[in-house]
Parts: sequence; structure tokens; C-alpha cells
Amino acid sequence: MNRQLLPALAIALTTLLLPALAEARCYAFRDKDFKVCVEGSNGSARSQATSVCEDVSGGDCRISGDSGECRRSSSVRCYDANGDEQSHINPD
Repeated sequence: MNRQLLPALAIALTTLLLPALAEARCYAFRDKDFKVCVEGSNGSARSQATSVCEDVSGGDCRISGDSGECRRSSSVRCYDANGDEQSHINPD
């Protein structure tokens, strides 16, 4: 019976854990009044967000933090992975 239970348990754990690993993040940048939201939270995602920031701002960008969403306000603008401005991005 244990041999049948192990594969089912492995599938259940994989199903529950993989979405958390692939979550999207919104990155804030030093001295910028906007965030860039992209899929993922690994080095590739951070590079993509930095590239969008540099395209939007026309200058160098350094990530100062990240969050699970971005909502446009008088002090913050939100951009998606394509560099398009959005009013609200909740990638989680």
C-alpha cells in the first residue's frame, strides 16, 4: 500500500508547491516612481523587470524591493512585462 501512496503524495505536493515557485512579482526601483510586474521571482524575472524599467525611464535601474501587486496612485505608476502602463496589476 505504501508504494501506491507515495506517487499520489508526490503529485499532490508538486501540484501545491510549483505555483508558489512560479509566482509573479512587482519590482520597485531606486529613485523611480513606478513598479514593473513580471512573471517569476528568479534572476531572469528580475533582469526582465530591470530591462522594462530602463526602457520606460531611459536610464539605469536598480531594484529596491518587490511586492505582490501594484496599484497606480499619485506617487506610483505600474507597468507590465511589455512596458505598458496599467492602473492595477495583481499578478499573484
